[in-house]
Amino acid sequence: MIKIIWNAVLLGVIALAAAWLSNNPGSLHLEWIGYSVQTSVAVVIGTVIILYAVFYAFLAKPLLLVTQKISYWLGADKRAQKIAKNKINKEVDRYTLLGKGLTALAAGDIPAAEKLAGLIQKSFTDDETKITVFQAQLAEAKNNTAEAMRLYSELTDHSETYLLGMRGKIRLYRLMGNLPKALELCSRLSELKAPPAWVLSETFELQIHEKQWQPAVSTLEKAYKQNLFDKLTAKRLKASVLLEQAAGTLEESEREKLIREAHHTDETFVRAAIQTAELDVRAGQTKKARRLLQKLWKISPGWAVYEVYLTLTAQESPIEAVKDVEELMAENPKAVINDLIFADCSLKARLWGQAKTAVNKYLAVHPDSRRALMIAQEIAAYNHDEKAAEEYRQKASEAPTELPYYCEVCHTSFEKDHTTCPVCHTLGAIHLTEA
Repeated sequence: MIKIIWNAVLLGVIALAAAWLSNNPGSLHLEWIGYSVQTSVAVVIGTVIILYAVFYAFLAKPLLLVTQKISYWLGADKRAQKIAKNKINKEVDRYTLLGKGLTALAAGDIPAAEKLAGLIQKSFTDDETKITVFQAQLAEAKNNTAEAMRLYSELTDHSETYLLGMRGKIRLYRLMGNLPKALELCSRLSELKAPPAWVLSETFELQIHEKQWQPAVSTLEKAYKQNLFDKLTAKRLKASVLLEQAAGTLEESEREKLIREAHHTDETFVRAAIQTAELDVRAGQTKKARRLLQKLWKISPGWAVYEVYLTLTAQESPIEAVKDVEELMAENPKAVINDLIFADCSLKARLWGQAKTAVNKYLAVHPDSRRALMIAQEIAAYNHDEKAAEEYRQKASEAPTELPYYCEVCHTSFEKDHTTCPVCHTLGAIHLTEA
């Protein structure tokens, strides 16, 4: 309707213009470089219309095509950027989806991971390995060991996922309790020119578990050469291996040799130093043991060191034993545990006032120390202070047991020594507690 009205108006305007020109024909005179032209306005308008018609019929479309081609060339970069951006966004979206699936698995949210599994499979139709990686970890999370093992085995067939597949298989063998098979795979990986750090760590731990002492030392040396840890850590771990080996050795002479070698390997290693001092005591070399323990007290004062030191005072009177312990304390006068051991040795010598002063000073810093509370209870009982003795006894029963070893990484305490922490599996992280 609008088009009809527009055409009618346009025809009306043309008719009016034609009528006006017929009544007012006018004239046009042009002069240019010696040429003169005299004509009417109507002829000029007619000529313009004819020229426009010719231009539109023969030149307009070719010029439009040329213009479009130029515009297309000028916009090529923008189109390429848009295509690249869309492609990048698509890649980001699908890897974000994969990340969400792996995050759900890490969080133990198996239902959420299963919901994402189908979307991941559709998104990575061009990359089957990504699908296999996710499905393998999903099967492992669902405790479908057979399926997980099959999928991890598939991953080992591809160079880019070989290590991932091997690590999955090693983890599954360990969960199944098949440590020899896990060690076999670790040993195969450790033969690589530059095996990853986790390979050497897993290999070392399994070799310790399987009591393969010499291979364990070789693994340590290889890890040290690859700068996976510093020299002190390498010494500490080697000394730990030697102590582990000594603990399982029945031959006394061989056991002593291993302990002394461990101490020689790392003289700052407290456990090795204590065991060496114990050997010296049994061999009657008390002076040597005393020097060793006093040197050890400077760097790592602890209850275990004190207990070994007490064996050196077995033939002394209680008063002489206290003086001997004071010499030990003098090697590290700022050690907090000094008050506790002074209270203990004073109690053994029946120096009640001296013991009470020392234990109260220690309890001011460590109010939950079971050892200190038991000493305070005995002192209170001696002084016939039944109320205080009962209070100390109750607190001691509620206080945590003071275990001799702890992990410096996860801070878990242990009754026995370990080369590898049973909780966080960190190598060489077990140390003696100070108290």
